[in-house]
Amino acid sequence: MHAVDIVNVNLGTEIPPSEITDALTRSGWEILRKAEAVAKGAGIPVETRLIEIDTLGHRIPEMIAADAEDWPADLIVICTHGRRGVSHLFLGSVAEGVVRVATKPVLLIRGK
Repeated sequence: MHAVDIVNVNLGTEIPPSEITDALTRSGWEILRKAEAVAKGAGIPVETRLIEIDTLGHRIPEMIAADAEDWPADLIVICTHGRRGVSHLFLGSVAEGVVRVATKPVLLIRGK
């Protein structure tokens, strides 16, 4: 699963918003395509899903947790960058948010 927040795209650029959201969506599908290829290469059955957040007030962690309920998932596995200090303060953590709101078990994997 990959989530794309298209409602909070910074509109203070010269680039038309539709081009930005289209690029984010294409990038999300490319990420999923690569992940699917890796899983299939390892002999793991896989389903992919792109979540497009297009409603103001919806947050990525809540949408991931809700999708895990709808799927239904037995376990949410999510990668974390392991940011600390100021970068964590300003960037936040989707992984941390999912851990806080999910009713399903969550396994965090530290990224490179």
